[in-house]
Amino acid sequence: MNKGKNMKKITIVRKKKFAGALVPYWIIIGDKDAFMQEHGFTGDLCEMADSGYAVSRITVEELDSVGARINNGQTVELEVPEEASALFVSTMDGCLSNGIPIKDGQRMTITTAGGFRRLPYPTVE
Repeated sequence: MNKGKNMKKITIVRKKKFAGALVPYWIIIGDKDAFMQEHGFTGDLCEMADSGYAVSRITVEELDSVGARINNGQTVELEVPEEASALFVSTMDGCLSNGIPIKDGQRMTITTAGGFRRLPYPTVE
């Protein structure tokens, strides 16, 4: 995508963390509440199975269609429409981060919280 007059550029860094290290996240531009309602999500986090793994509530194909992948330790630059006002992050199972407003030239950091006794989930700073 070429930067045009109706685009803004943001940089997103995913901190290297052991928890969730092998799992990609998806950066989703848009309103988190609308996304949750559209997909029938209640709450930010997935349920945890007795085995300790997340009970998935979305497919990887759906995430690929609505978001941009980011791997552990990766930095991505995205050009988003000028009218885009917020973003959030999802795990491959549908555990969601907090939503954060978008400004042109902004640099954000994704970190992973939880792990071990709780499901790992993303947070955006």
